[in-house]
Amino acid sequence: MKIQISPETELVMDPLTSVISKQKTLTENRSMMALIQKLDETERAVDSLMNALAPDKPLANSWRGREKTSVGAGMVTNIFYGMVLGLIVIGLFLILIFLTGGF
Repeated sequence: MKIQISPETELVMDPLTSVISKQKTLTENRSMMALIQKLDETERAVDSLMNALAPDKPLANSWRGREKTSVGAGMVTNIFYGMVLGLIVIGLFLILIFLTGGF
């Protein structure tokens, strides 16, 4: 975004860098349109990757209403692995009791 300083002299200022320059027409920037489209596509991909890191954000290729599926899937996975690990620990504990003659 550029701020137009003087329409007669076609001067514009970039507010981020505070640089004053001559305004370019759209025909001069036509070669930049392909680059801008690629940047937009890359920005969407980056947003999708950032949303993939947050469990409450929607993924790019998912349907609406599935924002919290990662939380639910993580909960089910943790319960499953907890039960498996618990059964292994109980089994090892029972084997240890039988080997020491506790029963």
